[in-house]
Amino acid sequence: MTSDKSLTADQQHLVEQVQFNCDISDANHAGDYTLCIYLLKMREYYRWIHALDFNDQFDAEQMAQWLRAKEAAWDAVADQDYQPIRVKGDEFEPFDTQAINHKLNGDGLFYHAGIGQKAVSHFFIADLAQQSVQDGINISITGREYARDLTAPPALSTGREIIVRRESLQRMCWERYQEWNWSRLDNPMGTALSYYPFDEDIAEALRQMVATEQHTLVQHEKGEMQISLEFGAAWPEMMLNLLGSRAELLARSVRDHLADCLHTLPYLVRQDNPASIHFYFANLTYMRKELFPSAMQAYRDWVSENNAESLITLATQAAGHWRQVVTSILEIHRRRTENPGAEIIALVERSKF
Repeated sequence: MTSDKSLTADQQHLVEQVQFNCDISDANHAGDYTLCIYLLKMREYYRWIHALDFNDQFDAEQMAQWLRAKEAAWDAVADQDYQPIRVKGDEFEPFDTQAINHKLNGDGLFYHAGIGQKAVSHFFIADLAQQSVQDGINISITGREYARDLTAPPALSTGREIIVRRESLQRMCWERYQEWNWSRLDNPMGTALSYYPFDEDIAEALRQMVATEQHTLVQHEKGEMQISLEFGAAWPEMMLNLLGSRAELLARSVRDHLADCLHTLPYLVRQDNPASIHFYFANLTYMRKELFPSAMQAYRDWVSENNAESLITLATQAAGHWRQVVTSILEIHRRRTENPGAEIIALVERSKF
């Protein structure tokens, strides 16, 4: 939890309530990560809590002491239920985000509570940077975060609302730059970063990058929402049955490919912003590239020929393919077979495009 002198006493109390629920969630789920991932996340969380600049160095002993204290604090709340949220004298259930944000209207703050991957509860409260409506979808962009969980995804969608967390997106962009800067390889990430002034002014480079990439995140979430409307509640129900398995990871990759072919890739081609196209392909995970080899070939064609036709063709053809794979995955789930995870793995691995 971070404090700010610009917050009123009531707002600071609200932040403390939200952070308490964040701590309960983390107490029950922080141990789900491998030790390496856990330590990386705690390092980033320490930076956020202490409002450190990306270039600031850590004191190893101070961080170790903080880590022990944080884990002790989690132990103390692990068995507690999520607490109601009191705002301006009224009490709300912690997941009643619409009512809480209505009560916060005019305060410049934005609250969110929801269920993320692996059925983990997430909470955060931040400055509200801007709001808009696109195609009947409410889009909220947040700024500085005052309370948050260990895991802070840069974007999410729920119902007819998309939320982009600029602070989390900035952190992600910084991590991509830092990882690339260790080796400075001539690769898609290096090409994407070259469009921004990282060598002259890292803060300005990050500002520009976030201003651009927040729109790409919106497009991916629009794709996710379209898929949800098309396939309904069957998908999240199935994912609950696959938690922690390779089948879950493969199914998520398939859905991400469909969302991007429906919205993200067509948007990037329309925008004709080379930096964003390079950044998109640089961020594809190993699993997603293995499942979608034609995507990387289309990217290489675009790089060599400077012709977006390959990307347009890719999105159009692949959308139909990945929609059929999603349909087939759900059919396996519907049949309630003896080993649906194994069937899904086999299906996806023979459905590369």
